[in-house]
Amino acid sequence: MANDNRGASRKALDPLFVSRQAKRTIRFPAEILFEEFRCMKPSLNQLGIGFSVSRAKGSDRGGKQRKPPYFACCYDLGSLAHVNVVAFYYPLISDWELLGADPDRYRQRVKSALREEMIHAIQVLTVKKRYERSSELSSRFPDAETYYDHLLGKMVAEVARTKVGEKAILTAAKLYYEDWTINSIEKLKQTDRKYHGRDGYLVCELVRQVTQIRFGDLMSEEAKGKSWDKHRIFFVGEYGTTENLMMAMAATLRQVVPQLIDLSPTLTEALSEIEATIQTIGGIAGAMLVRSRGH
Repeated sequence: MANDNRGASRKALDPLFVSRQAKRTIRFPAEILFEEFRCMKPSLNQLGIGFSVSRAKGSDRGGKQRKPPYFACCYDLGSLAHVNVVAFYYPLISDWELLGADPDRYRQRVKSALREEMIHAIQVLTVKKRYERSSELSSRFPDAETYYDHLLGKMVAEVARTKVGEKAILTAAKLYYEDWTINSIEKLKQTDRKYHGRDGYLVCELVRQVTQIRFGDLMSEEAKGKSWDKHRIFFVGEYGTTENLMMAMAATLRQVVPQLIDLSPTLTEALSEIEATIQTIGGIAGAMLVRSRGH
């Protein structure tokens, strides 16, 4: 028995053995990840949206290592041309352990995050096309991105006119930024400027969240599930866990979606264009939208 234990200890300390074990551990989530990439890519290709995978592990800013996001929607400044979705491999793979190595939960998490970024890319694409088709818009705004920022600001102004709308915006912001201290529109503007350099950025995420809700899909924030309580500490009060708190906030957002649409004609127009675009590509996303409209 002692000899067996010593052999096990040597294996545990052998770098080659550890490396092999690590490869076996990530093989399964990597397979799921790339299966979902392959499923989404034809739809992105049909829309003229690029897709690439980055294995960057982070960037060094001010002496601190900054982890990359799960995805990034990239485009040319000003023109909004060459829309490209970048998937960051290592942050996505790290969710495997956070989600308890559960294949179904992990697949759902990846699907929701992919759909989130697809919706964001479609937002940019539809604004670009609208701007390019309209001589009136091109005379009012110097470029497509300026027009996009104008639309986001207009949505905030329309939605935040009522307490219900303001609460919905702040709830969406708390979920997106994972910051429970965002309790006013001014604090949201500060957070937008801190992370993105401009006011109103969060509204593009609100559009995405509302679109996912109208699909009948889980928002990517909801799909994180129990991983919220692994490495994040928030004040959860009576909810007991961050997951419970987050689910309650998501439920609040779902309940007010019809009121948000009534409050903001600009939001309604954006949703209609995005959903029409998704319907044209068919496949899983289009079928989901049709099913959700049938309920």
